[in-house]
Amino acid sequence: MREITINIEYTTSSKNTYPLEMGFSILKSQDVPINNKITAEACKKGCNLYGKNGGCPPFSPKFQNICRKNTLFIYVKISTKFYPKKVLNGPYYTRWVFVETFMTSLTNKIGKHVSGKLDGYFLSSGNCHGCRPKRCAVKEGNPCRNRDARTYSLESTGILVTEVIKKVFNFELQWWAKDEQKFIPDYMVKCIGITSDMKLDKLEVKKEILNYFNLNKITIV
Repeated sequence: MREITINIEYTTSSKNTYPLEMGFSILKSQDVPINNKITAEACKKGCNLYGKNGGCPPFSPKFQNICRKNTLFIYVKISTKFYPKKVLNGPYYTRWVFVETFMTSLTNKIGKHVSGKLDGYFLSSGNCHGCRPKRCAVKEGNPCRNRDARTYSLESTGILVTEVIKKVFNFELQWWAKDEQKFIPDYMVKCIGITSDMKLDKLEVKKEILNYFNLNKITIV
């Protein structure tokens, strides 16, 4: 299904405002690119939360086991030209964590709102924060204490997000280069998913997203 794009101005809790591009599209779940072996290995080698967060591998389910008929993908993109200069001039971690401080929260809140309206199963853009402000019970070697709030990321279930972005939205994901301080990508992206047995209608999805923006006083431009 054709992508729908919405441009917004988002004000963070620290009162800084950033222009963001948000887009969404719907795939039949059978057409979602999946490779559980690749994503599990990438998580194991590239993330220190592997085996230490309740929403990460090896605890996360396979997409094939939880997916419903259709899957809605929503992305939010920020151009790095809008980054604060102190962030761009900072080290790798500062550049990377800047997006995590507000875009992960924003996409997850949108996803939970929309999934509730569409009777969907929400897949997040990062590790599970269901226990916050408490420490993740799984990280302490205990069973998950809050299963109702537990979330899994797209990648952790085997979805090849790089291929989804390229196939569905027609652009490439970009990353900061840890060993190249001078390299600045053009943009950064967070992507979430909602899988549902409902026949998802793009206009209904857009209405629910706009409702979320209106309820939370997010400016649409």
